[in-house]
Amino acid sequence: MSAIKRVTNTSEAEALAVLLNGTTRTKPTVVVTVASGHTEPYADVERIAAEIGDLADLYLVTTGGHTWAFSNKMTPGTQVYGGAGRVYPVGLGWNTHLKEAPLRFAWSRSEGRKLTAQLIDDALDMAAAAGLFDGARTVSTRERRSGTVVSIMSERALVDLGSGDLASIPPQLAQAGVAIERVLAPGMLVDGVLEKKSRWLDIRENRPSADEALKTYAAGDVVPAEVRSVLAGSADLRLHPEVTVELFRSDVTGDPDDDLQALLTPGEVVLARVVATTPKWRLSLRDVGEHETAREALSLYAGGPPWLDPNAPAPAVEPVESPEPAAPEGEPHSPVVELVETTPEKTPVSTSSTTGRPAIPSPAMMPRRKGEPVRAVRPAPAPERAPEPEPAPAPAKKAAVQSMSLQVTAIKAEKAHLEAELADLRDQVSGLRNERVQFAKDLARAARQVETRDAELARMRSQLRRAKQRTAPPEVAIPVFADRERGFRHLVEAAWARRIPVGEQPTRALPDFAIGERFLDSVDALEGITIDKIADVVMEVLTGLADQSTGRELHQLRTSAGGNSAPQSRPDGAVCYRVSMQIHTPSARRLHFWKCPDGTIELSRVVVHDDMEP
Repeated sequence: MSAIKRVTNTSEAEALAVLLNGTTRTKPTVVVTVASGHTEPYADVERIAAEIGDLADLYLVTTGGHTWAFSNKMTPGTQVYGGAGRVYPVGLGWNTHLKEAPLRFAWSRSEGRKLTAQLIDDALDMAAAAGLFDGARTVSTRERRSGTVVSIMSERALVDLGSGDLASIPPQLAQAGVAIERVLAPGMLVDGVLEKKSRWLDIRENRPSADEALKTYAAGDVVPAEVRSVLAGSADLRLHPEVTVELFRSDVTGDPDDDLQALLTPGEVVLARVVATTPKWRLSLRDVGEHETAREALSLYAGGPPWLDPNAPAPAVEPVESPEPAAPEGEPHSPVVELVETTPEKTPVSTSSTTGRPAIPSPAMMPRRKGEPVRAVRPAPAPERAPEPEPAPAPAKKAAVQSMSLQVTAIKAEKAHLEAELADLRDQVSGLRNERVQFAKDLARAARQVETRDAELARMRSQLRRAKQRTAPPEVAIPVFADRERGFRHLVEAAWARRIPVGEQPTRALPDFAIGERFLDSVDALEGITIDKIADVVMEVLTGLADQSTGRELHQLRTSAGGNSAPQSRPDGAVCYRVSMQIHTPSARRLHFWKCPDGTIELSRVVVHDDMEP
């Protein structure tokens, strides 16, 4: 089971963003968030952890202001918050290709089951793509087992290994990218390698190769094929999940002006004739008759179901309103319109009364808007039949083709109009979302300012005082030193001369001090604070002002978090102290210094809040 790492504060949220955008990850990372006003996520993180095992890391981001810290560190469009979840694959390609890390969301606990399944599938798909299933495993965690498929449920095949011992097979361990019900069926005997912890059964090594499976097809056969992608003049069809065949316009239609995107739909299963098998596969859709007897699609495993179903409806693309997860802490929800792929009810198509096979794809199978009836395309009526059936005259056939062509043109024009409207709506939504995000940021910033108004006011008064005390003419240049240590000592002395009134300087002298070997390097490396500010705080420590300031929180640095633990010390008797250089800011900066037995101050390091090393 994967460990669930909770992200509960700003430093942890920023560290997660740094991890995701770094180059050290070797496995996918699942990030689940908690919706505002809730204490637990909609997704079942325990199930996710059990299913993904050690193939992915799992983080749970609780609700709170730190969700902003995470979002602000991420590339726009790659954040996750408000009860949603996202899986980030290995590498950084998802930063520019957002579909590589799809956002998954739920709006209630009842939708959490779907969200959980989506995140598990995404994690397993990405783990498979990264080759993690094939990584080296110890013998103690794996063993060869065989059993019988007893059911298909929740996109898994449940296998009885005997004596009540069960295992499951996800699509990634059978045939990636193909629904498990198109690969395995109840009653099948399977054999593979069992991962003992996750109870996954990997049967891929027993899957016949694509070449072996396709040996049953010969030139002249009519076979099912899946449309993978379509362009205006070409299309890619799959005979097997690992074998893609390119078709050109002349392989589909005799009209050189036809747009194949008006004739074929990605995901659709069509009947094609095998023209050649060597030296490479060639298919044609032009000469496939309605009453042709077609071969059954291949089974990917012995005894398994056909991996393609010619009677399945093609997926339709329709504009729907897709919810967007709530933004971090108080950002209002706004729907966004996008194109999503759905599987509608079966579309009535012309079939053969003897074979039940569908006709060649027609505009009736084209995408349609939600709620719109199927566009039934009927050819022009044939003349009244004589006692002996005769083919319709050529003019009638030509009229039917022209009618179909006009309808396809109308559909394409309607589609272009809707796409233009959709683009305009997306622009409007994007603008509103940006305004809303900025308003939410301003509101959160104002709230933080109200909470710290007393400290801010005191700081502004102090700055005003110092500004009035400055008497150096503006034309005086700031000195630059080749020696870093000498330059820093100058800054400390300048802070003392600037801040300690002349009348107090004799009684509040600036003592000598030592600079540790790591101090100046830590000053150069630390971000979020100026070197002048560091020099100011050092001066306060040296002159005793830090002892009198509650805001500096001067205290000994202890060996552990316990209040009674011993302070950090060195063999020479020096004791380490810690003083605040910032307050009320993320990763507030701190100064560590040693107080030697003779009273000398030795500067050790400047660090962020969570760094407790002397």
